[in-house]
Amino acid sequence: MLPLVINEKQVFIFKFWFDGRIQNGMHFQNDLFCQIGMFDIGERSRIYQIACKLAQTGTLLAITCSDTTCRLWGNLRDETVKQLLVNPSLLKIESFARL
Repeated sequence: MLPLVINEKQVFIFKFWFDGRIQNGMHFQNDLFCQIGMFDIGERSRIYQIACKLAQTGTLLAITCSDTTCRLWGNLRDETVKQLLVNPSLLKIESFARL
């Protein structure tokens, strides 16, 4: 499944507590997502490529874009995403730099 690409104005962003830290969350079409990363809008195509690669594992991902930033989100129902919240070092965005 390809990642969703959404205008950030179309989502509801909120904060939630998980594993002793405040996280960014997003609600879109009856699904809850957590923020995996935030990047400059100039990185949008690279982040989309990364999201496509990660989505091959079956993880439901979304990318939201504003005028200046894009954010990568993972579905909170996904066990892989929950593990990323507990141990963010499991996902090193920089390691995908050579797609």
